[in-house]
Amino acid sequence: MGDELDMNFAGLRDKNEIIRKYVDNLNRLRQLAARRGQISDGEFNNYLIRHYFHNNNIINYIFDKHTSRTLLKTVIERKKKIINFIFLLLTLFVVFSYKHEVSTVVLRNIQSFIYPGMRFWRKATVPIIATYPALTEYYDESCLLTNPYFQVENLNCDPCADVANVLDFTAVHEPRSSLVASAAVNYPYIFKTQKELVDIGSLQALVEQHRSVFAKDAYRVHSTDDTVRNLDDLFRVFANVSGPGVAAPESHNVWRCNRMEPARLLRRLFPRPSRLPATGVSLERYLLIDTPQAPLYSVPDAECANMFVIQGSGSRTFLLRPTQECRHRCRTLSVRLPPYYGLIYNWWYWRPVSLPEFNAKTPSISYVGSYC
Repeated sequence: MGDELDMNFAGLRDKNEIIRKYVDNLNRLRQLAARRGQISDGEFNNYLIRHYFHNNNIINYIFDKHTSRTLLKTVIERKKKIINFIFLLLTLFVVFSYKHEVSTVVLRNIQSFIYPGMRFWRKATVPIIATYPALTEYYDESCLLTNPYFQVENLNCDPCADVANVLDFTAVHEPRSSLVASAAVNYPYIFKTQKELVDIGSLQALVEQHRSVFAKDAYRVHSTDDTVRNLDDLFRVFANVSGPGVAAPESHNVWRCNRMEPARLLRRLFPRPSRLPATGVSLERYLLIDTPQAPLYSVPDAECANMFVIQGSGSRTFLLRPTQECRHRCRTLSVRLPPYYGLIYNWWYWRPVSLPEFNAKTPSISYVGSYC
């Protein structure tokens, strides 16, 4: 590497020329070292700072050139990092040492800004809501994003450990009896509830009678059929399913209702069973509308842990699988739910899936809700 540098300073008499040639050799040396990967630019600057900072003539000349700016920038950045690190340590020390005092001061000073801030936020969002009115659907959502990996540590699985099958309370006519009350907590059971059949025609008649309410608050439908996006699409498809000689694709459809007006209207078709408490029933409802041989699917979880499923028409088989926390102690249960019957279970211990009935010919409508 030394052969590629001009080290002959004998013919130079001016000190500035000597320094200029020296600096040129330094720059060439820097380029050669970087090209061959022997030393980085930062390491080269550190070397110059350590070994040549005492030479004022060279440094003063270097400071007038590009190399001086690079070295000076390196020194300043290093000092800034040290100062910022020390300041961060001091801030953390003060916060952790006086955390109660700090939190008290912060809360005391932001109280007067909460209401004006919320008022400003409301006014700022009015143009957005006016441009995108569909965003109002998220106002009534209790949870916008669920965690599929959520688990409860040390969940007590005793309530489901001794359950061998789903109890049948069809013959029990006292809904407030102690037997039902105790079993409602620990055991899943079925009971007879509906007095009238609820089919697609009944749903369509209710929607047509109160179209403005359902179009505003409960119009969208989630379906495995790509052609079904709303209630009108749903009724059109199921009109083909019930038609003679028409082979429609099998599909699973979820109609969710979480607003007061449509929920009140749905209670005309699905009255509250007497076995359910008079208060504490959640507003959130699901209608699971399936073709006769719709594939298996998981029953959605509602807001409260005590779930009920009422079969309006058709029939489905429900497979109650233990939750991840209780899988080691509790067993899988199954029950067939015909029309007019209801199923009650607790989703802390079971997560059911719905399966089609063998040789089923009619669509299935399941009404899902919860109570606390």
